Amino acid sequence: MNHKKRIQQIYNSRKRKRYKKKKKMKIINHKKLIKTDIAYFIHCLPEDIQKRIYIITWKMMWRDYVPLTAKIPSWHNHMNYVKNKLWDAQLNNIHFLHLPFNTLPENKKWIMGCQCDFCLNDTEVNVVEKHIHYLIQYRNSYYFTDNFMPNESISSWNEYLVPVYRNPFIDDNTILKKVFDPLCGSYKENYTSKRLREGGKFEFSYPF
Repeated sequence: MNHKKRIQQIYNSRKRKRYKKKKKMKIINHKKLIKTDIAYFIHCLPEDIQKRIYIITWKMMWRDYVPLTAKIPSWHNHMNYVKNKLWDAQLNNIHFLHLPFNTLPENKKWIMGCQCDFCLNDTEVNVVEKHIHYLIQYRNSYYFTDNFMPNESISSWNEYLVPVYRNPFIDDNTILKKVFDPLCGSYKENYTSKRLREGGKFEFSYPF
């Protein structure tokens, strides 16, 4: 019987020690929180100073706050990337299908006139066959759009020149913009276009 009481006393003693240790750690953590908690310090200040801090805090918050409608959309960076690629496609005469967001590299095929790395380094199509395509295109300007490329009705990316629509009340002249030249890079390419593409020099003469 005495043995059972002794075991019970040991158990109760350990339980009291754990409780005291837990309470002591809670007090220590509370003291640390009081020393580092800015809310506690503000609460200790006079009421007038607390109100001033409250007003200043809200002013600074609204000064740095940017409403959701004024933030740059998440798709804005991708839109700029697409616009730059489309601009480079017209500038460097790269076909729309060979842009990185349109066709996978393993699905690309040689397109006449395209100046992308794949078409410039293509060896699947014979050089003689390429020259034949260029010759037919030179004699028939509709060969590329009618026979070489798939039919499409709502895009102008297969056209060589497209009109830039202007205000008819200001100017009646129609300006044409180059989109894609099927003869680019070939022996039938326009001499002036080739010089412009390669950065050649031009001399201009003005009437006196």
